[in-house]
Amino acid sequence: MIKFKNITLNSYINYIFVLYAFLLPLSRAAITLLTALLFILWLFTDDFREKINFLKSNKAVIYLVAFVAFSLLSLLWTDNVSSGLYYIRKYWYFLPIFVIATTVEKRFIYHGVSAFLLGMLVSEIISYGIFLELWSTRHSSPSDPTPFMSHVQYSMFLAFTSLLILNRLFKETELKWRAIYFLYFLTATSNLFLNGGRTGQLAFILSIFVVGILNIKHRVVAFASMFVLLTAILFTAYNVSPVFKSRVHTSIAESKNILDSNHKGSLGQRISMWTVGTKIFLDNPVAGLGVSCEMNVLNDYIDKYYPDMSNIKHTNSYHSNYIQPLAQLGIIGFILYMMFIYSLITLKIHNREYKNMLIIFVIVYSISSIFETMFHSQFGEALLALFVGIFIAESRQENEARHSR
Repeated sequence: MIKFKNITLNSYINYIFVLYAFLLPLSRAAITLLTALLFILWLFTDDFREKINFLKSNKAVIYLVAFVAFSLLSLLWTDNVSSGLYYIRKYWYFLPIFVIATTVEKRFIYHGVSAFLLGMLVSEIISYGIFLELWSTRHSSPSDPTPFMSHVQYSMFLAFTSLLILNRLFKETELKWRAIYFLYFLTATSNLFLNGGRTGQLAFILSIFVVGILNIKHRVVAFASMFVLLTAILFTAYNVSPVFKSRVHTSIAESKNILDSNHKGSLGQRISMWTVGTKIFLDNPVAGLGVSCEMNVLNDYIDKYYPDMSNIKHTNSYHSNYIQPLAQLGIIGFILYMMFIYSLITLKIHNREYKNMLIIFVIVYSISSIFETMFHSQFGEALLALFVGIFIAESRQENEARHSR
């Protein structure tokens, strides 16, 4: 049994954790600064050895560390070591997992989730202001009102936020908070469909049925209720949001092109990258090509096997969290990644709200990862670090509470 001491440094970490959760959707610089600060403070806590021992016993942490370690090992067979090191450097954004999992106290877990939701609300307000042309940010426009990250990542953030609020709405009994959560659900969902990120929209469409099943005992009622709600949302979005309507028509056109072996458009290009990436994996099935930011091998494969896919040359990734590890690290790396995801979904959490939150998060993140390398983007990694840390911390707190009785 682990029982961490009440020490001042741990208290500072708890408050910084809440700030980290709030600023995560709003600032790249804050993510970098607070990641470093949290980790440095954590290294000097008095119960550091106990925390390390706890981490050694957690399967999710073990598989994540093993994945990063194997990525480092792959530098032995990659064609560009310096590029590989540059690629791996981004994994340092996972460090808050260790800090949050071992240090955050029970009451701060709730505060952290609420701070994240507040940060997303601020982000939404900024996004709506961009859409209404009240202000602008560096990389946004009224047709793509995404304040601080790419629309693909932002759509995942919004999908998870919306479903997280919907899950809370089912559990809340106080009328005032039910009204607040309902309004937040409407604004977050509306923002999701005002933006051009089809990845998060698809994750939302598929995952909303999971929220229903988790909260409504009768499966048929759960499916029917979510189907009606989703139909109303999509109908409204199609008729109100010009961006969503345009993306729907684009998706239909791209699907028809793919059936005609025309891989133009973002969906067609992704399928092309997955096709080439799969071929690279089949030729290097055990340990892959090794990690690298360079995509020279993909370009070579296009020249040799897929000359009709030359439009995806000079891309910077395979745009899939599943194809990327297969091509770079082979079946070994892929299994390590999938075992990390599996160890999350099987994490022992008895609190119903947090268990539901865990399931929703893993499903939204996993669906989004089909179309983008969320595991290797600053915002995607930070979101993963925050909530993986929260889920492990909740599991630890519950375990400690049982043993203290």
